[in-house]
Amino acid sequence: MSLNHPTGHRPGRKAAPAHALVSHPGTLPAAMDDFLVLDAPLAQRQLIRDGFEARVIDRVARELLHMPVQTLLFSLNLPSSTILRKIQRQERLSPAESDRVARVLYLRRLATEVFEDEARAIAWMRRPHAELGGLSPLDVLDSQPGYDRARDLLLRVIHGVSA
Repeated sequence: MSLNHPTGHRPGRKAAPAHALVSHPGTLPAAMDDFLVLDAPLAQRQLIRDGFEARVIDRVARELLHMPVQTLLFSLNLPSSTILRKIQRQERLSPAESDRVARVLYLRRLATEVFEDEARAIAWMRRPHAELGGLSPLDVLDSQPGYDRARDLLLRVIHGVSA
């Protein structure tokens, strides 16, 4: 969600309609950030419920977070053998697995907006924080309360409280 616009995306940037971003249900858009600027949160919800294509895990790990797939799977508490098999067989993630990936996308987007630098945002996501019990924000995204706490840390930065 954009911090400077109430509709959740940056002024001057028109979000594409959901049907223009996907060729069939559950496909993460070619530009993964476009998933986050869909006009309707319910369109995002439906993509998650349909299940992302498993190959999105590889793209998120390598292209967005610049880390090995195994590291991302460990952080999200996803079973490596199952997910790697789904990638190989070109299957879909379950809604629960897709939701964890979506949390990564949401937090990365917010961190990039807060720190105004992708590299700093990714470093922040990977760095352990005392307020997360010594875990990194990436390591707590396997649950909604973990995501909420990591997001709260970013919101504190916006309001001038260090995180």
